[in-house]
Amino acid sequence: MNETSLSNEEHMVNNLEPKIYTKLLAALKSGIWHFNFQTQEVALDTSFFDVIGFDSDTVPVQKIQDVIRLVHPREQQQFDFLFAPDFKTFPVKFSFEFRILHKEKKWIWLENHCEIIADNDEKLPKKLTGFVQDVTERKENELLSIKYEDLLRKTNEAASIGTWEVDLVANEISWSDVTKQIHEVAPNYKPELATGINFYKEGLHRTKITELFETCVAKGRGFDDEFLIETNTGKEKWVRSIGIAVMEKGVCTKVYGVFQDIDDKTRALERLAKAEEKFRQTFDFAGVGLAMVGMDTNWIRVNQSLCAMLGYTMEEFLQLTYLDFTHPDDLEADKVLFSQALEGNIGDYKTEKRYLHKNGKVIWTILTVSLVRDENGEPLHFLSQVNNISKIKRAENKVKELLEITKDQNDRLLNFAHIVSHNLRSHSGNLEMLLGLIKMDNPEISELELFPLLESAVSQLGETVHNLNEVAVLNTKTELNLENLNLSDYVNKAIANINTLVLDNSVKLENRVDSAIMVSAIPAYLDSIILNFLTNAIKYQSNERIPEIVVEAIKEKNFIKMSIKDNGLGIDLDAHGKKLFGMYKTFHKHEDSRGLGLFITRNQIEAMGGKVDVASEVNRGTTFFIYLLNEEN
Repeated sequence: MNETSLSNEEHMVNNLEPKIYTKLLAALKSGIWHFNFQTQEVALDTSFFDVIGFDSDTVPVQKIQDVIRLVHPREQQQFDFLFAPDFKTFPVKFSFEFRILHKEKKWIWLENHCEIIADNDEKLPKKLTGFVQDVTERKENELLSIKYEDLLRKTNEAASIGTWEVDLVANEISWSDVTKQIHEVAPNYKPELATGINFYKEGLHRTKITELFETCVAKGRGFDDEFLIETNTGKEKWVRSIGIAVMEKGVCTKVYGVFQDIDDKTRALERLAKAEEKFRQTFDFAGVGLAMVGMDTNWIRVNQSLCAMLGYTMEEFLQLTYLDFTHPDDLEADKVLFSQALEGNIGDYKTEKRYLHKNGKVIWTILTVSLVRDENGEPLHFLSQVNNISKIKRAENKVKELLEITKDQNDRLLNFAHIVSHNLRSHSGNLEMLLGLIKMDNPEISELELFPLLESAVSQLGETVHNLNEVAVLNTKTELNLENLNLSDYVNKAIANINTLVLDNSVKLENRVDSAIMVSAIPAYLDSIILNFLTNAIKYQSNERIPEIVVEAIKEKNFIKMSIKDNGLGIDLDAHGKKLFGMYKTFHKHEDSRGLGLFITRNQIEAMGGKVDVASEVNRGTTFFIYLLNEEN
């Protein structure tokens, strides 16, 4: 209701017949109330009580406080002027809105129009006449509209959707705040019709928006398209622009629409398209067989490599299931693995599998299967990779055959060596015994020129047979009982055994092996290994310097690495490195050299799971590195 003189309205209403007066106020959902500033008394007519659903008997009202108690707490302060009026001129007219409690325990909105009349003599407020009207429906609609407008604004901001408008009559353009944010311009930026087009990327996109806008203006045809713009900061951004024409008498007066930032979405789609194309290229042209298998075990997609591997065309292949290609002997195991993967008991798996070629031959493969899931963890399909290993399998079988033949030949050779060494040892022993008997019976025979040569030949034959027997025994032992041994103790034991040799040759021999180091070895072998390397170091000493030998050991992964270093003659590894540990190989002119020591030593080391290496320089010395299993292994 407009602010008009309530005295005139009151006069008009008072002159109406009572029935018409009551019906009019009821129809308007309105009521009248009066307030006396001097007595603080308030009078409400029946229509006021009708508006709030009460009657005068139920809610007795005498003072203004009786009314204020029904007013919503947030609006009660609007009645403060009744207790401390401060008006300079009269009459005073004003209006305000407030909520009041309805009989149905709900808040209703009232619009209150007031007029204050002053005392003519003292110029003080005398009385107030108020006219209230129920505006709940309008107020709720306004609040709902504000709520929806705010929701729309927030939604547009969240979705990066702005608005724009071109007024062709006023030649003005306007952008919403979100549209300005998309263009990355200041909040107070004022777009211009002539320059706004320059935000669109020059070339295809600027030409396209120009043509669409001109068609929209000329024919009233709207548009909805995607464009690439360059923001105020120089950043390229994908946007969606929708334009709607407003036509008046066949002439376009306005074009308005929405403007959405779709950069993230568009670029994500571009990345997805590139990734899909890359996957397609990789899948289709891969050198190995690839297949996508649905959860129902049907093919989704297979590549040409898989079809060619099994001898089928793509069309033929897709008519069959994986069970049709699987070798009968692998069928059950394949079903079990596939079922476990379907049930989620296993994830990816790899297995060796046989397929049947179209021509019936067996194709050996390595099958790798991965279960692909969606973003919620739900299974989508299986991705299978099939590598043809038929050539490798044939080569493997050939190697197995050769190994069997080699093993058989080695077994025969070792058996032959064992028999020969055993028989030779018997004959050698007999020869030595016969020579002894002849010498005893005929002492003078030892003075013959050839007899010492015969004795030497028989003795060397016995030594050779003994060495051959050691090699045969070493290679025929299949069970080795390894023990945890203190390496330093065994080095000291070996040094004690060759003490006389050390003193005779003035050797400086030092054991630097930590007393806590333990190795896993055979006692007899460890004795033999250390003795052989130490005696070799003394045997092949240099005459140009005092012999020095140092024994050390360190832990290295699963091994104890023992080094035996000397400053002797050294070995030309370029010339002799490959045959260093061979049987009957000698590299120095020494009367005791037989070429069996290193051969036997290496075999002993390797029999215990170790290895041996060497570093040497001629006339500087040699270091042998012996790797023995540590006690943990």
